[in-house]
Formats: sequence, C-alpha cells, structure tokens
Amino acid sequence: MTKIWMLALLLWFPPLQAATVTIPVSHRPPAELARILAPLLERDEAVVPVPDALVVKAPEGRVGEIRRLVKQLDRPLRTLTIRVIQSDRLTRDELEAGGGFSATLTEGPIRARGHVYRTESDRGVAEAQHLKVLEGQPAFIAVGEERPVPRIWVGGQPPAVMGGIAYKPVTSGFRVVPRVVGCRVRLEIAPWSQRAGDLGDARIEVRSAATVVEVPAGRWIELGGSDRAGTVAGGGIGLRQTTERRHQRIFLRVDPPEGC
Repeated sequence: MTKIWMLALLLWFPPLQAATVTIPVSHRPPAELARILAPLLERDEAVVPVPDALVVKAPEGRVGEIRRLVKQLDRPLRTLTIRVIQSDRLTRDELEAGGGFSATLTEGPIRARGHVYRTESDRGVAEAQHLKVLEGQPAFIAVGEERPVPRIWVGGQPPAVMGGIAYKPVTSGFRVVPRVVGCRVRLEIAPWSQRAGDLGDARIEVRSAATVVEVPAGRWIELGGSDRAGTVAGGGIGLRQTTERRHQRIFLRVDPPEGC
C-alpha cells in the first residue's frame, strides 16, 4: 500500500529537478501540518499529507529547511496566553517600553474566554483582556463596550413617563488562532460577529477570510481600531442624553512560550 501511495504521489507531482522525501510525524495531524507549511513553500514545492507522515517534494537545498520546520511544528500542543489591550491613547512603542499602563487593574466580568480588566490613567482609558487558549484553537476577542440604548416607558401610580438606559452586549470582535514556530508566533486573524439564531441562541460567525501575520513571541501588534460611544442620560419625562465617541486602538501579543 505504501508503494502505491508513493507511486501516485510521484505521478501527481510535476517533473522538476527536486528531491522527494517522506518525513514521519508523531504529534500533530499530517493534514494540519501541511496546511501550516503551505504559505511557507516556494514555487514548485509541495507537501502532501499521508498517514503518519508528510511527503515533500522540493530542491535538495530546501528539504533540510522544511524538515527542520516540521520538527519544530510536530510537538505536543501548548497552552498560550494572549493579551489584548484597547486604549484611546497608548501606542505600540509605549506598550513595548512598558510605559503608560501602570495603574492598578481591577478584575471585571469574564468575556471572550478570559478575563477583562479596565483602568484609567494619565494615558487615557484602557481595557485589557487576558486569554488562555490551546495552540491552533480559536480565541474570540470582544471589541468595544456594551452599547447604551435609551428606553422610555410608562409606569408607577399615578402613571408617569420614565426613562433610562439599557446596555446591549458587544456583538463583534476578532477571532485569533495562534500557532508557535520556534520562538515566533503565526496568527490567523479574522473579524467575527455574533448573531441570534432561529431559536434565539447566539452564534458566532466569521465574516471574512483570515489575515495571517508572523511576529516574534512577546511582541505587541496593532489589530486595528474601534469606535466607542458613551451615553449620559437624565431620568423622567425630560430624558436627555449626550454621546461621546472615542476611537480605540486594539493591541495584541502572545506571551513567549517556555524556552524562548
């Protein structure tokens, strides 16, 4: 059976001056490893998953490099720590330097499979999320705050018109899938939104294809930005509200794994 596999693969590959080798794998599914390696291959190189191995066709000078990549990737999965900060003033350089975020953080509600913290300092309002995720599994990061929605109703005895503010939960954010390659981290990043299903249950939908970036572990990157709206309102018949918008920058980093 193995000979049949090899013959079929050799016939499938286009003829070129290259070596064809089989690299055994022990810890990760071959199809997953082939998917991770695909963006790293050069033209006329190919990696095909077979049971318990990868069949690689590449120039002899590249086979050793691909073999080293497979060795780095083919290991037990790690639990990674992802940190996210949303701020209206902090910059990536300030985060790298460790400045501007020294205020004491108070633990808030759990959101997006982790903990959310919030602080105000001389560098403006900042919110930090601390997430733990298994390598190769998605982390869903909420962006923004609960949105204020004015409400007016009639109640009391005698009846009177009253007003207040209800808060709608965050319904959008980023999906991040981290993978470690040596002491670097490959991140698949895609926007997501949460939508109510037919039976009223909420489901998460990814709205576009993922962007892939590779950075050194422990390095902050900027994901993008979001607009936040804050509302202040008065009660009673004369309901008044004032909305202030802030543009928040969103930063993310993956803590260096053990050994880096």
